[in-house]
Amino acid sequence: MEVFSGDTLAKTFKGMMQEASFVSYYLSAECDKNATRAYLKLHPRIKYQSAKSSASRLLKKPSVRYMLNRMLEKAGNIGKS
Repeated sequence: MEVFSGDTLAKTFKGMMQEASFVSYYLSAECDKNATRAYLKLHPRIKYQSAKSSASRLLKKPSVRYMLNRMLEKAGNIGKS
């Protein structure tokens, strides 16, 4: 059994919340499934190129793909991303 420190759990939770916020922005009408725009909404001070590569990296994460598919499924839009 692996024991996690409070710091590790806090970082994990923060990362999950940022992923959930990213997915919400990504699916919003404001960002219209534009990952770079969604990332810039979360991190407005970051440079465009950094946002572009970070957003791409996020979209490749299995946890983000799963969350995205679940939200699309709930909205009845599966397969339209």
